[in-house]
Amino acid sequence: MPIDSQIRNIIRRDGHIKIDDMMRNVLSLNEESYYRSTKTIGEGGDFITAPEISQLFGEIIALWVIEQWNKIGKPEDFVLLELGAGQGKLMQDLLRVAKLEPQFFHAVNLRILEINSNFIKKQEDNLRRYNEGIKWITDLDQLPKKPIIFIANEFFDALPVKQYMKVKDKWFESILVIDPVDGRIKYNKIELHQILQKQLLDDHKDAKDGAVIEESIESLEIIRFLSKSLCKHEGSGLIIDYGYDIKTTHRSRNQYNTTLQAIKNHQYHSIIDSLGEADLTAHVDFYALKKTAYEQGILEENCKTSSQRDFLINYGIDIRHELLKKSATDEEKEILDNQLFRLTSPKQMGELFKVLEIFHF
Repeated sequence: MPIDSQIRNIIRRDGHIKIDDMMRNVLSLNEESYYRSTKTIGEGGDFITAPEISQLFGEIIALWVIEQWNKIGKPEDFVLLELGAGQGKLMQDLLRVAKLEPQFFHAVNLRILEINSNFIKKQEDNLRRYNEGIKWITDLDQLPKKPIIFIANEFFDALPVKQYMKVKDKWFESILVIDPVDGRIKYNKIELHQILQKQLLDDHKDAKDGAVIEESIESLEIIRFLSKSLCKHEGSGLIIDYGYDIKTTHRSRNQYNTTLQAIKNHQYHSIIDSLGEADLTAHVDFYALKKTAYEQGILEENCKTSSQRDFLINYGIDIRHELLKKSATDEEKEILDNQLFRLTSPKQMGELFKVLEIFHF
């Protein structure tokens, strides 16, 4: 049954569907859901991620991962986890570099959290030559109890978000309903529990009429689990995504906007009119992720946020870029320059994308 029809059935049964439940149905809940059924990403898909843009990205991540392994004492047995590996390009480039550090390479227990069977097949094709012991998991509870280094590139932006909207002096939760007149799906709102109402009013005193807050409960649950694992077994985490790192009390009036969007064939689409046919994403609240990590025992000084541009340059992407150009043709040099521009320019991914590093040694 098409996703649009499934959502309509839920609305007819329950009277409405909340935004996060709608996203869950569209993206991951059923075999027809977008992230279970889509076959490709990149130029031929609906969107493209940094690993598909350039090998430089995965190579720089490899340097970061090896550095973290050194910082936790070079364990002979540790978990390297990627959350949502796409077609395996990032991990492929990472492992190619990791082979240059044999002790690290042989210590890796590689795990990939993945729900898409099409992607698992492509990941197998791309990664088996580097790691025979690779295992796929569908739940973080399946991870071995060992030191862990995890990476998540454009993973958290695809997790469901709740949307709260302020109308005059009161907060409501956004929902979808069916218009009884024309049968179209449209937005509406429901009242909040008194405790949540008070919390939002206290936490967002500067929010004006029309303000929108997005909260990803699944993201916080994942960070909670991984932070506990870091505190118990040691390790590091790297999260790269487009989003914002703004303390709740420091939000300005124009920082209370919806960021939920639908993307199909690299173009923005109407969320309601493309249910099940397009990727749904929302900007990641990095401050909420950090706050959750603190609550599990991660020290504030061990949560570091930077722009993608600063992170990549700090780990030597400019140097690696110049080395590749030395043996490149003029045409290849132009391609390399364009790739670096897309990854690091403030006009492209450089500033919009943020990097969160989490440590516990």
